[in-house]
Amino acid sequence: MSSIVSQTRKSACSYNKKASQSVGWGGCIPQSAIDVYPNLNSPYDSKDFALAVESFQEDTFGASSQVDGKMGRGTWSALLKRFDHVDDTQPFWTLNDRRINVDIDPDVEVVNFDQYGGLDLHRFGHFSSRKGRKPTFIVVHWGGLDPVHCHRIFSNPDRKVSSHAGVGLSPDGDPTIYQYLDLSHKSWHAGWANSYSVGIDICQQPSLKWRDHYTKKGYSISITANNSGRGDKRVLTIDPDVALAVREAIKSLCDVLDIPYQCPRGSDGQSLEGDVYHGVVDRSYLENSFSGVIGHHHITKSKWDCACWWDEIWED
Repeated sequence: MSSIVSQTRKSACSYNKKASQSVGWGGCIPQSAIDVYPNLNSPYDSKDFALAVESFQEDTFGASSQVDGKMGRGTWSALLKRFDHVDDTQPFWTLNDRRINVDIDPDVEVVNFDQYGGLDLHRFGHFSSRKGRKPTFIVVHWGGLDPVHCHRIFSNPDRKVSSHAGVGLSPDGDPTIYQYLDLSHKSWHAGWANSYSVGIDICQQPSLKWRDHYTKKGYSISITANNSGRGDKRVLTIDPDVALAVREAIKSLCDVLDIPYQCPRGSDGQSLEGDVYHGVVDRSYLENSFSGVIGHHHITKSKWDCACWWDEIWED
């Protein structure tokens, strides 16, 4: 073996160990790929693993500069396309470039950023790396008048904010989950909580000033008292189809991310039993002890999304 090839393999071994975390494929290689290339089950920093990656690259890309034994994002995407394909007719979330099929109420559509009609935030760069940290909770916000409008807000180069998904009614009036960003990224939605969480936006507004806007568009809404103790005293109700899509988004994300389907309850939000809690939850508890689903209103006193709709979201 030439010294150049030896150095290239050594570089691949070092790269693969890091990429298993930074790209996020560690522990996620499909068994069907391992069946064809058994050494993909070897330690990631081993020569055997690098050789298996080389073999896959040669079979996939031919003799090209892409054959380097490194499981980068391009190679990982190609491997998933061959061995773990989920087509566009199935509902899925994307995590580490991997389409993960989920069970969703048939009345709710899921549109991913890489599908026709999708809303993609990646090119605007309003996200950062998780550096291998696994999210332990989901934060629910409200943003925009609808999912397309929310995406437009996040696309503004002057607004350094983002979330992973917008949930609401499509332009055709259908309850829809739009994934904006790969779940492996850290979106910019909740300050300190970004590192611990995935963020989604309910794309409907509660303020009474939007009543005519939503009525004209056919939303099923009314004015109701806000008994949460947070925000405006009177608000618009959440459209039932939007609420359905939000619940389906939360449930399916919990399945994909292995996060318990639960929210803060009790007198201080540090219980999993009793009435849902509408106040601010202690930060150290959220960081160190809690795993589940929270609203932005659980993080800070300055926000009240989505306290007024929280009971309905968790009615089941």
